Amino acid sequence: MNIAWWQLSLQVPADSAAKVETQLLEAGADAITFMELDTSEALFIEGELWQKSQCQALFAAQNHNEASIHALINMAGWQNHGASVQALEDQDWVSSTQAQFPARQFGKLWVVPSWDHAPQDARYELHLDPGQAFGTGAHPTTSRCLHFLESHIQGNEYIVDYGCGSGILAIAALLLGAKEAYGIDTDPNALQVAMDNAQRNGVAERLRLSLPEATPTPLADILVANILAGPLLSLAPTLAALTRPGGWIALSGILHSQETDIQNAYAPYFNLAAPQHEEDWSLLYGQRKSGD
Repeated sequence: MNIAWWQLSLQVPADSAAKVETQLLEAGADAITFMELDTSEALFIEGELWQKSQCQALFAAQNHNEASIHALINMAGWQNHGASVQALEDQDWVSSTQAQFPARQFGKLWVVPSWDHAPQDARYELHLDPGQAFGTGAHPTTSRCLHFLESHIQGNEYIVDYGCGSGILAIAALLLGAKEAYGIDTDPNALQVAMDNAQRNGVAERLRLSLPEATPTPLADILVANILAGPLLSLAPTLAALTRPGGWIALSGILHSQETDIQNAYAPYFNLAAPQHEEDWSLLYGQRKSGD
């Protein structure tokens, strides 16, 4: 095998992504990619699962060897970050990475990275590249939410995207005809990424972003929360209070085995429909009851 590159893979907490990227660049990485972590096996502690991304860094073999990459892991303290090192033969790594993220269709909406394009007859295009914040449409949880928004937005709605990440759901809602969207996230870096993506898609003036403790929003006609079962359980009263009577809620980031607990938590507030499924994941949705 003619080794051309050493690939270092890490699971990176969201609040450490910028620091890790700087460390990798200072160590001589030639390319760094942050991707959505494959969560289908749900191997991590609940509450942290959505807070990690997969980071892959490439080091040229002419300047680095396996021992130097392992030394970097030890020096940076990444032993508990699922670090692995792989030898790679030479190829077009930019094209290889981009091939993992083609343009994707969600009904009338296409999510399009900068290196691909939607068909000429595409009605709505959301331009977004993979980055540090969660959400490209590739994961089933995001996919289900996009399909939900595409089928439920009629026009001029107020949208709340709770746990907005990259802003993909809020931006999609605005492109599909919502009047205003309110993105809420605990990570200030995610809020900046969401605003950058909104500006790229020409909807920044209709997107409001905030931390959970600073959330002045009107009651939502549609609220989407693509987070995790644990936070969803504790947030049931909060999310219900943000949704107008008769308004819709869509909850994602839920494994099939967690459906019953989520249904029980939200049933006092919402009339829930049958869950929607994609791979190992469920989307629960329903309409807000009156007077609860």
